[in-house]
Amino acid sequence: RRRARASEGISAAMAAGAPRIVYQPIYEIDAQTLVGVECLSRFDIEPRRPPDKWFHEAREAGVQLDLELHAIRNALAAIDAFPREVYLGINSSPELILSGRLAPLIADLDSSRIVLEITEHSTVTNDDALIGALQPMRERGVRIAVDDAGAGYASMRHILNLKCDIIKLDMSLTRDIDTDLGRRALARGLISF
Repeated sequence: RRRARASEGISAAMAAGAPRIVYQPIYEIDAQTLVGVECLSRFDIEPRRPPDKWFHEAREAGVQLDLELHAIRNALAAIDAFPREVYLGINSSPELILSGRLAPLIADLDSSRIVLEITEHSTVTNDDALIGALQPMRERGVRIAVDDAGAGYASMRHILNLKCDIIKLDMSLTRDIDTDLGRRALARGLISF
């Protein structure tokens, strides 16, 4: 019953238009130009709680992929509002990619404007299957990023096998990097990698 109530709550939230998407700018420091935006979900409905709690509840209720797809649709609806040289970073779980439900959603878009961010918090049980599911999207120009690197379960092997275009370091590794020599050395090593 709890799972059914959670599923109904998630469905009601989506019917009400949630999540709202905020677009966090990503700048090229040297050129001081906007190059992309990360699409972040915000839930402005009751119960008030952080997005990760909504997505966790959706996972437990068995509607995670529905909520992810809905959030991605909401994010992509604004793609034409940004200059053509600006990409959209959209978050996706490995499960959504493997389900085959994501590829049709982005099929008609300019794929060079999509960066697919796979969070390191998600476990990948079959790298080969994930690589195979990503390959057609990559061939069309979609770039792959590992999000929150250093914060989750993914190993360097996972990052290496995915042949990521972008590795986004978790804030726990970059916070106080200007004064913490250890964090700076780790970031330098990961950037070099």
